[in-house]
Amino acid sequence: SASVLVFEVFSAAMAEVKRSLGEEFDVVVSGKWRLGAFTFKQENGLRIAAIHQTGALAEWNQAHPDRQVKAGDLLLEVCAEIRDGVPGVRGPGKVLYEELLKVAQPCKLIIGAGPLHG
Repeated sequence: SASVLVFEVFSAAMAEVKRSLGEEFDVVVSGKWRLGAFTFKQENGLRIAAIHQTGALAEWNQAHPDRQVKAGDLLLEVCAEIRDGVPGVRGPGKVLYEELLKVAQPCKLIIGAGPLHG
């Protein structure tokens, strides 16, 4: 029937996008400014070790089930400008952490997919 077909199309559209390790994708966070993640600083970015139940990343994940940020992902760039083609700040985790503390909302984050995306 038509309703079954609509459901199948919707389910396929909502299916999680498979990403390869290190593949970059962007996330736009807004609203209350709290990332809501346990992170640790690495030489090449800010590693996301866990995502809390509240905060900007939890809100993003709930609104975008097909483009979720996951534990193990690497935050590579913080961009105060959400328009495409405008570069943000890249660098060591310490630099990105400091940028997160001062950037206004909304902002764009460039994430490198971790092992849980496979």
